[in-house]
Amino acid sequence: MPSQLLQRHKRKYAAGDMGPDSFYFRGPEKKLNLKANNLMIFIQMASGVDDKTWLYHLQRKDYSTWFRDYVNDEELATHTEKIEQAQQNPETSRKAIFQLIQERYTSTA
Repeated sequence: MPSQLLQRHKRKYAAGDMGPDSFYFRGPEKKLNLKANNLMIFIQMASGVDDKTWLYHLQRKDYSTWFRDYVNDEELATHTEKIEQAQQNPETSRKAIFQLIQERYTSTA
């Protein structure tokens, strides 16, 4: 893929509207339906959802699955999966995943 096209895709995932490929924070009782339609909104919403909701998605490996299948970023997914497997502390896991996203997507603006 030409680098110009790659940059456009990265911008879409970082700040564009991913439409039906957005991430939905729903939580264990499906009480929520918060749509994060890109990675920057994902970080904002994930910062505000309760720990129970965050951990629900973490334990189901929903974050790495979304990064792999919809954001199309295998490297981000692989690193996130390691966090999902090893880190059950909501604050620590959030920070680690946010850092991965920011390193990969905000430095290329």
